[in-house]
Amino acid sequence: MLTIKAEIKKQEQKLDGTYNVKLRFTLDRKVKRLSTSLFVTNKDLTKDLKIKQTSSIRQEVDSLIRSYQEKCAKLQIELNHYTLDEVMDYLDGERQKQQTIDFIKFSREWIASATIKGAANYTSALNALIRFIGKEELDVNLITLDFLENFKAFLNKEREARTKKLIAQGKRVPSNRSLSLYLVSIKKLFNEAKKKYNRKDKNLILIPHSPFEDFAIPKQEATRKRAISTDIIKKIWKLPYKDMKKGYKATCRYNLAKDCFILSFCLMGINSADLYNATEMKNNTITYYRTKTKDRRLDNAKMVVDVPQIILPLIEKYKDKTGKRLFNFYQYYADEKGFNKAINYGLKEIGATLEVDDLEYYAARHSWATIALNKVGIDKYVIHAALNHIDDSMKVTDIYIERDFVNENKANDKVVRYVFGK
Repeated sequence: MLTIKAEIKKQEQKLDGTYNVKLRFTLDRKVKRLSTSLFVTNKDLTKDLKIKQTSSIRQEVDSLIRSYQEKCAKLQIELNHYTLDEVMDYLDGERQKQQTIDFIKFSREWIASATIKGAANYTSALNALIRFIGKEELDVNLITLDFLENFKAFLNKEREARTKKLIAQGKRVPSNRSLSLYLVSIKKLFNEAKKKYNRKDKNLILIPHSPFEDFAIPKQEATRKRAISTDIIKKIWKLPYKDMKKGYKATCRYNLAKDCFILSFCLMGINSADLYNATEMKNNTITYYRTKTKDRRLDNAKMVVDVPQIILPLIEKYKDKTGKRLFNFYQYYADEKGFNKAINYGLKEIGATLEVDDLEYYAARHSWATIALNKVGIDKYVIHAALNHIDDSMKVTDIYIERDFVNENKANDKVVRYVFGK
């Protein structure tokens, strides 16, 4: 039988002469103690440290004990064979239910502690939510279906205002990815909060509602097609370099963009982050682990690419003499983001010269895949593998297959020969 009694310990007397009132829970000869917010002095106590019947605090202590007895009665402890630890876990959960869970605070802590790609996206989504509510705190219970619908309307208004501004400035309006991206991010954060605060095994459900079940998140607009024609790729290849003026770094952005675009195309659409981070090349074969997805895949997103003869001079041109990495880009740019930004800046110059609107580095990857499929007749599954994507329907099968990258490199050889004729 569970008993709950007030307990005062003499050795726990505080410097101000007070004692904290603890509740002593006993079940099956096991004991647990729970601190309370109540304090007594010597005048409230008998010689054997019992609270006097005449003490003004006695009624508060008795009331607190009754409230815990009522909570425990709901458990039917003897019938369900609960242990004392399980009882205390239940009471802890009941106390937490009275607390407000700040969704903004939780989200910031989760973003900071989680080892995830895309932390910046979650932060941007959270900042949009803060703009919507106008403050830095949000009771998670206020996130309802109506709340989400109003947030979506707010994001749409922001989008419309931004679009009008860009049009007025004569700038290109980007695709509307932020609406769906922000809402998906908030949904993920909400579900992570439920994972943390809901413990079904302990009958602890602090976030019982699921507003996203009935909330329609708009689908992302289709990714803008960035592929360019074979003729344009040849023109980029044949473009003369800019004269290197005194004081220039070894790579001006125009020349850097020209070279890195060709490197990417001829290396099966390698990302700029992987050019920046690559460390291994043996017998004209580069092995790298795709920066974007290596932390999310069992194979660490490994990729093995045979270097086509046509770009060997570029490999040598940017070779890291220290041997620390494959290329020396890190010596000129502090991080991969700055490196990618420099390439795209240079590609804007090249695009203006060739009259190609909004030429971007990713066009090399899109163009490789498009030419491989439409011009060379490469099987779509091989293209999928060459781009180092994961097919969710083949995850189990992939566990049994050790990739040798032969088919991918045969495909790359055909694409490079089709475009450059060698």
